[in-house]
Amino acid sequence: MNLQDRAHTAPSDAPIYAGLVEELGDIPTEVSRAAEQVLREAGQAVDFGRVRAAI
Repeated sequence: MNLQDRAHTAPSDAPIYAGLVEELGDIPTEVSRAAEQVLREAGQAVDFGRVRAAI
């Protein structure tokens, strides 16, 4: 089981994890969403396709 599998474990399978999520929020999911957003923004920032189209 990798980290991503553990992050998506059902609360009934991991009562300690469910309690932490309830208390602190679902940090792994929030981090994953933030990372996806950063990757999208970075992809747009280094998108040289627009530069080539303007030439």
